[in-house]
Amino acid sequence: MSWREELAVVVDALNPDKVFILTDSGVAPLFRHDEETTIMVAAGEGSKSFGTLEKVLGELVWRGATRRSLLVNIGGGMVSDLGGLAAGLFMRGIRHVNIPTTLLAMADAAIGGKTAIDFCGLKNQVGLFKMPERVITDSSWLSTLPWPLVRDGLAEVVKTAMLDGRECYEACLELPDRPDAASLGPLALRAAAFKQEIVDRDPREQGLRRILNLGHTAGHAFESLAARRGVTLSHGEAVAHGIAVALALSRKLLNASPALLDVYAARILLRFYNPLPTAVRDADALMEIMAHDKKNPAYGKISFILLRDVGEPETMVADAAEIKQALADVILIRDKR
Repeated sequence: MSWREELAVVVDALNPDKVFILTDSGVAPLFRHDEETTIMVAAGEGSKSFGTLEKVLGELVWRGATRRSLLVNIGGGMVSDLGGLAAGLFMRGIRHVNIPTTLLAMADAAIGGKTAIDFCGLKNQVGLFKMPERVITDSSWLSTLPWPLVRDGLAEVVKTAMLDGRECYEACLELPDRPDAASLGPLALRAAAFKQEIVDRDPREQGLRRILNLGHTAGHAFESLAARRGVTLSHGEAVAHGIAVALALSRKLLNASPALLDVYAARILLRFYNPLPTAVRDADALMEIMAHDKKNPAYGKISFILLRDVGEPETMVADAAEIKQALADVILIRDKR
Protein backbone atom coordinates (compact mmCIF):
# COMPACT_ATOMS: atom_id res chain seq x y z
CA MET A 1 0.00 0.00 0.00
CA SER A 2 1.39 3.42 -0.94
CA TRP A 3 1.60 6.24 1.57
CA ARG A 4 -1.31 8.02 -0.14
CA GLU A 5 -3.51 4.95 0.10
CA GLU A 6 -2.61 4.36 3.75
CA LEU A 7 -3.17 8.03 4.56
CA ALA A 8 -6.65 7.84 3.01
CA VAL A 9 -7.48 4.89 5.28
CA VAL A 10 -6.18 6.75 8.35
CA VAL A 11 -8.09 9.94 7.52
CA ASP A 12 -11.27 7.93 7.00
CA ALA A 13 -10.85 6.29 10.42
CA LEU A 14 -10.02 9.54 12.26
CA ASN A 15 -12.77 11.54 10.51
CA PRO A 16 -11.25 15.03 10.99
CA ASP A 17 -13.15 18.14 9.99
CA LYS A 18 -10.10 19.43 8.05
CA VAL A 19 -6.75 17.99 7.01
CA PHE A 20 -3.65 20.18 6.79
CA ILE A 21 -0.24 19.21 5.43
CA LEU A 22 3.05 20.51 6.80
CA THR A 23 6.07 20.04 4.54
CA ASP A 24 9.27 21.82 3.58
CA SER A 25 10.56 23.49 0.44
CA GLY A 26 12.70 20.49 -0.46
CA VAL A 27 9.94 17.89 -0.23
CA ALA A 28 6.98 19.92 -1.55
CA PRO A 29 7.96 19.52 -5.24
CA LEU A 30 8.02 15.72 -4.85
CA PHE A 31 4.29 15.17 -4.39
CA ARG A 32 0.95 16.63 -5.44
CA HIS A 33 -0.73 18.76 -2.80
CA ASP A 34 -3.43 21.36 -2.37
CA GLU A 35 -1.88 24.79 -1.82
CA GLU A 36 -4.86 25.92 0.28
CA THR A 37 -4.30 23.21 2.89
CA THR A 38 -0.50 22.95 2.71
CA ILE A 39 1.83 24.84 5.04
CA MET A 40 5.37 25.01 3.69
CA VAL A 41 8.48 25.98 5.65
CA ALA A 42 12.09 26.36 4.55
CA ALA A 43 14.08 23.12 4.40
CA GLY A 44 16.85 22.66 6.95
CA GLU A 45 17.56 22.64 10.67
CA GLY A 46 17.15 26.41 10.82
CA SER A 47 13.37 25.94 10.68
CA LYS A 48 13.39 24.30 14.11
CA SER A 49 12.91 27.73 15.67
CA PHE A 50 10.33 29.77 17.55
CA GLY A 51 9.85 31.95 14.47
CA THR A 52 8.92 29.04 12.23
CA LEU A 53 6.78 27.45 14.97
CA GLU A 54 4.88 30.73 15.24
CA LYS A 55 4.37 30.74 11.47
CA VAL A 56 2.92 27.21 11.49
CA LEU A 57 0.58 27.97 14.38
CA GLY A 58 -0.51 31.19 12.67
CA GLU A 59 -1.24 29.35 9.43
CA LEU A 60 -3.42 26.87 11.32
CA VAL A 61 -5.39 29.77 12.83
CA TRP A 62 -5.77 31.66 9.55
CA ARG A 63 -6.80 28.55 7.63
CA GLY A 64 -9.54 27.68 10.11
CA ALA A 65 -8.12 24.66 11.94
CA THR A 66 -10.09 23.40 14.93
CA ARG A 67 -9.51 20.85 17.69
CA ARG A 68 -10.99 18.21 15.36
CA SER A 69 -8.50 18.93 12.58
CA LEU A 70 -5.58 16.71 11.56
CA LEU A 71 -2.03 17.83 10.76
CA VAL A 72 -0.08 15.56 8.39
CA ASN A 73 3.69 16.07 8.55
CA ILE A 74 5.37 15.02 5.30
CA GLY A 75 9.14 15.37 5.39
CA GLY A 76 12.27 14.58 7.31
CA GLY A 77 13.09 14.86 10.98
CA MET A 78 12.80 18.63 11.08
CA VAL A 79 9.23 18.48 9.78
CA SER A 80 8.13 15.76 12.22
CA ASP A 81 9.78 17.57 15.15
CA LEU A 82 8.30 20.94 14.26
CA GLY A 83 4.90 19.61 13.19
CA GLY A 84 4.52 17.39 16.23
CA LEU A 85 5.26 20.32 18.52
CA ALA A 86 2.82 22.56 16.66
CA ALA A 87 0.13 19.86 16.90
CA GLY A 88 0.79 19.50 20.63
CA LEU A 89 0.46 23.23 21.26
CA PHE A 90 -2.38 24.25 18.95
CA MET A 91 -5.60 24.47 20.97
CA ARG A 92 -3.83 22.33 23.63
CA GLY A 93 -3.41 19.51 21.17
CA ILE A 94 -4.75 18.31 17.83
CA ARG A 95 -4.09 14.96 16.15
CA HIS A 96 -1.21 14.50 13.76
CA VAL A 97 0.25 11.88 11.43
CA ASN A 98 3.88 11.60 10.38
CA ILE A 99 4.91 10.53 6.88
CA PRO A 100 8.73 10.36 6.94
CA THR A 101 10.47 10.95 3.63
CA THR A 102 14.11 10.51 4.73
CA LEU A 103 15.99 7.55 6.10
CA LEU A 104 16.69 9.50 9.28
CA ALA A 105 13.02 10.20 9.87
CA MET A 106 11.90 6.66 8.99
CA ALA A 107 14.35 5.04 11.38
CA ASP A 108 14.15 7.54 14.21
CA ALA A 109 12.79 11.07 14.18
CA ALA A 110 9.17 10.40 13.13
CA ILE A 111 8.68 7.69 15.76
CA GLY A 112 8.13 7.98 19.48
CA GLY A 113 6.46 11.32 20.03
CA LYS A 114 9.52 13.41 20.95
CA THR A 115 9.02 16.84 19.39
CA ALA A 116 11.19 19.91 19.77
CA ILE A 117 12.80 23.03 18.38
CA ASP A 118 16.34 24.26 18.96
CA PHE A 119 16.97 27.11 21.40
CA CYS A 120 19.98 29.17 22.53
CA GLY A 121 22.24 27.27 20.18
CA LEU A 122 21.34 23.91 21.72
CA LYS A 123 19.56 20.98 20.06
CA ASN A 124 15.94 20.18 20.95
CA GLN A 125 15.82 22.33 24.07
CA VAL A 126 12.11 23.26 23.87
CA GLY A 127 9.56 20.55 23.19
CA LEU A 128 7.08 18.04 24.47
CA PHE A 129 5.93 14.46 24.04
CA LYS A 130 3.16 14.24 21.45
CA MET A 131 2.45 10.81 19.99
CA PRO A 132 1.35 10.72 16.33
CA GLU A 133 -1.85 8.89 15.47
CA ARG A 134 0.13 6.94 12.89
CA VAL A 135 3.55 6.87 11.27
CA ILE A 136 3.18 5.94 7.60
CA THR A 137 6.44 4.56 6.22
CA ASP A 138 6.86 4.07 2.49
CA SER A 139 10.41 3.11 1.48
CA SER A 140 9.81 4.39 -2.07
CA TRP A 141 10.68 7.84 -0.70
CA LEU A 142 14.28 6.62 -0.28
CA SER A 143 14.78 6.61 -4.04
CA THR A 144 14.29 10.41 -4.02
CA LEU A 145 17.18 11.05 -1.61
CA PRO A 146 20.58 12.42 -2.59
CA TRP A 147 23.58 10.61 -1.10
CA PRO A 148 24.19 13.13 1.75
CA LEU A 149 20.67 12.52 3.09
CA VAL A 150 21.10 8.75 2.82
CA ARG A 151 24.36 8.98 4.76
CA ASP A 152 22.67 11.24 7.29
CA GLY A 153 20.02 8.65 8.11
CA LEU A 154 22.40 5.72 8.01
CA ALA A 155 23.93 6.80 11.33
CA GLU A 156 20.58 6.33 13.09
CA VAL A 157 20.04 2.97 11.41
CA VAL A 158 23.48 1.78 12.54
CA LYS A 159 22.90 3.12 16.05
CA THR A 160 19.66 1.18 16.37
CA ALA A 161 21.25 -1.94 14.90
CA MET A 162 24.00 -1.80 17.53
CA LEU A 163 21.32 -1.77 20.22
CA ASP A 164 19.17 -4.39 18.52
CA GLY A 165 21.80 -7.11 18.25
CA ARG A 166 24.50 -8.77 16.24
CA GLU A 167 22.44 -9.91 13.22
CA CYS A 168 21.10 -6.46 12.40
CA TYR A 169 24.46 -4.79 12.99
CA GLU A 170 26.26 -7.29 10.76
CA ALA A 171 23.85 -6.40 7.96
CA CYS A 172 24.88 -2.75 8.34
CA LEU A 173 28.57 -3.65 8.22
CA GLU A 174 28.01 -5.48 4.93
CA LEU A 175 26.25 -2.60 3.16
CA PRO A 176 27.76 -1.52 -0.16
CA ASP A 177 29.70 1.74 -0.32
CA ARG A 178 26.67 3.51 -1.79
CA PRO A 179 23.60 1.80 -0.28
CA ASP A 180 20.37 2.18 -2.27
CA ALA A 181 16.70 1.99 -1.35
CA ALA A 182 16.61 -1.78 -1.85
CA SER A 183 19.39 -2.42 0.67
CA LEU A 184 18.33 0.26 3.14
CA GLY A 185 14.56 -0.26 3.12
CA PRO A 186 14.49 -3.45 5.25
CA LEU A 187 17.05 -2.02 7.69
CA ALA A 188 15.02 1.17 8.08
CA LEU A 189 11.85 -0.81 8.78
CA ARG A 190 13.67 -2.98 11.35
CA ALA A 191 15.12 0.11 13.04
CA ALA A 192 11.66 1.68 13.18
CA ALA A 193 10.14 -1.50 14.65
CA PHE A 194 12.88 -1.75 17.29
CA LYS A 195 12.44 1.87 18.31
CA GLN A 196 8.66 1.45 18.51
CA GLU A 197 9.11 -1.58 20.79
CA ILE A 198 11.27 0.51 23.14
CA VAL A 199 8.90 3.49 23.02
CA ASP A 200 5.90 1.29 23.82
CA ARG A 201 7.69 0.07 26.96
CA ASP A 202 8.92 3.53 28.02
CA PRO A 203 6.96 6.28 26.25
CA ARG A 204 8.25 9.13 28.46
CA GLU A 205 11.94 8.19 28.47
CA GLN A 206 12.04 7.41 32.17
CA GLY A 207 14.44 4.49 31.82
CA LEU A 208 14.79 1.98 28.98
CA ARG A 209 14.16 4.46 26.18
CA ARG A 210 17.32 6.33 27.09
CA ILE A 211 19.38 3.68 25.32
CA LEU A 212 18.20 5.20 22.04
CA ASN A 213 20.52 8.12 22.79
CA LEU A 214 23.60 6.08 21.90
CA GLY A 215 25.97 8.48 20.13
CA HIS A 216 23.83 11.53 20.86
CA THR A 217 25.59 13.02 23.89
CA ALA A 218 28.72 13.85 21.93
CA GLY A 219 26.78 13.96 18.64
CA HIS A 220 24.47 16.77 19.73
CA ALA A 221 27.51 18.65 21.09
CA PHE A 222 29.29 18.37 17.73
CA GLU A 223 26.15 19.52 15.94
CA SER A 224 25.46 22.45 18.29
CA LEU A 225 29.06 23.69 18.23
CA ALA A 226 29.14 23.50 14.44
CA ALA A 227 25.96 25.60 14.24
CA ARG A 228 27.39 28.19 16.64
CA ARG A 229 30.52 28.51 14.55
CA GLY A 230 28.79 28.59 11.19
CA VAL A 231 30.11 25.23 10.05
CA THR A 232 28.07 22.66 8.11
CA LEU A 233 27.67 19.39 10.01
CA SER A 234 24.56 17.25 9.58
CA HIS A 235 22.84 15.40 12.40
CA GLY A 236 23.84 12.03 10.97
CA GLU A 237 27.50 12.97 10.60
CA ALA A 238 27.52 14.28 14.17
CA VAL A 239 25.90 11.12 15.54
CA ALA A 240 28.26 8.89 13.55
CA HIS A 241 31.21 10.51 15.32
CA GLY A 242 29.28 10.54 18.59
CA ILE A 243 28.91 6.75 18.38
CA ALA A 244 32.68 6.48 18.01
CA VAL A 245 33.15 8.61 21.16
CA ALA A 246 30.74 6.33 23.04
CA LEU A 247 32.64 3.25 21.88
CA ALA A 248 35.96 4.79 22.95
CA LEU A 249 34.44 5.41 26.40
CA SER A 250 33.02 1.87 26.42
CA ARG A 251 36.53 0.49 26.01
CA LYS A 252 37.76 2.64 28.91
CA LEU A 253 34.84 2.35 31.35
CA LEU A 254 33.29 -1.03 30.53
CA ASN A 255 36.36 -2.90 29.32
CA ALA A 256 34.61 -3.44 25.98
CA SER A 257 36.65 -5.18 23.31
CA PRO A 258 38.83 -2.78 21.28
CA ALA A 259 37.41 -4.51 18.19
CA LEU A 260 34.04 -2.86 18.86
CA LEU A 261 35.45 0.57 18.01
CA ASP A 262 37.93 -0.72 15.44
CA VAL A 263 35.29 -2.50 13.35
CA TYR A 264 32.85 0.40 13.57
CA ALA A 265 35.56 2.84 12.51
CA ALA A 266 36.70 0.71 9.57
CA ARG A 267 33.30 -0.43 8.26
CA ILE A 268 31.10 2.60 9.04
CA LEU A 269 32.87 5.81 10.13
CA LEU A 270 35.76 5.82 7.66
CA ARG A 271 33.69 4.48 4.76
CA PHE A 272 30.71 6.77 4.94
CA TYR A 273 31.58 9.96 6.86
CA ASN A 274 33.83 12.97 6.47
CA PRO A 275 36.30 14.01 9.19
CA LEU A 276 35.01 16.36 11.86
CA PRO A 277 35.53 19.99 10.83
CA THR A 278 38.45 21.66 12.60
CA ALA A 279 36.05 24.20 14.14
CA VAL A 280 34.33 21.54 16.26
CA ARG A 281 37.52 19.90 17.53
CA ASP A 282 37.34 22.02 20.67
CA ALA A 283 37.14 19.77 23.72
CA ASP A 284 36.42 22.56 26.21
CA ALA A 285 33.57 23.99 24.13
CA LEU A 286 32.14 20.51 23.56
CA MET A 287 32.30 19.77 27.30
CA GLU A 288 30.39 22.97 28.06
CA ILE A 289 27.62 21.99 25.64
CA MET A 290 27.45 18.41 26.95
CA ALA A 291 27.08 19.77 30.48
CA HIS A 292 23.69 21.18 29.40
CA ASP A 293 22.44 17.88 27.97
CA LYS A 294 18.93 17.26 29.25
CA LYS A 295 19.67 13.57 29.80
CA ASN A 296 22.30 14.27 32.45
CA PRO A 297 21.42 13.27 36.04
CA ALA A 298 22.65 16.68 37.23
CA TYR A 299 24.34 19.72 35.70
CA GLY A 300 27.91 18.90 34.81
CA LYS A 301 27.51 15.14 35.34
CA ILE A 302 27.68 14.04 31.73
CA SER A 303 25.82 10.81 31.00
CA PHE A 304 26.51 8.50 28.05
CA ILE A 305 24.91 5.41 26.63
CA LEU A 306 27.77 2.93 26.24
CA LEU A 307 28.04 -0.62 24.91
CA ARG A 308 29.58 -3.52 26.75
CA ASP A 309 29.02 -5.32 23.44
CA VAL A 310 26.58 -5.13 20.54
CA GLY A 311 23.09 -5.45 22.02
CA GLU A 312 24.34 -4.71 25.58
CA PRO A 313 23.87 -0.99 26.34
CA GLU A 314 24.59 0.61 29.70
CA THR A 315 24.24 4.16 31.05
CA MET A 316 27.31 5.68 32.72
CA VAL A 317 28.59 9.08 33.82
CA ALA A 318 32.07 9.94 32.53
CA ASP A 319 34.41 12.54 33.97
CA ALA A 320 36.08 15.35 32.04
CA ALA A 321 39.41 13.60 31.56
CA GLU A 322 37.74 10.44 30.24
CA ILE A 323 35.58 12.37 27.80
CA LYS A 324 38.45 14.48 26.50
CA GLN A 325 40.53 11.37 25.93
CA ALA A 326 37.66 9.72 24.03
CA LEU A 327 37.28 12.84 21.87
CA ALA A 328 41.01 12.79 21.14
CA ASP A 329 40.85 9.08 20.28
CA VAL A 330 38.10 9.63 17.71
CA ILE A 331 39.89 12.56 16.08
CA LEU A 332 43.07 10.45 15.95
CA ILE A 333 41.22 7.65 14.13
CA ARG A 334 40.36 10.06 11.33
CA ASP A 335 43.76 11.74 11.18
CA LYS A 336 45.48 8.37 10.81
CA ARG A 337 43.48 7.57 7.68
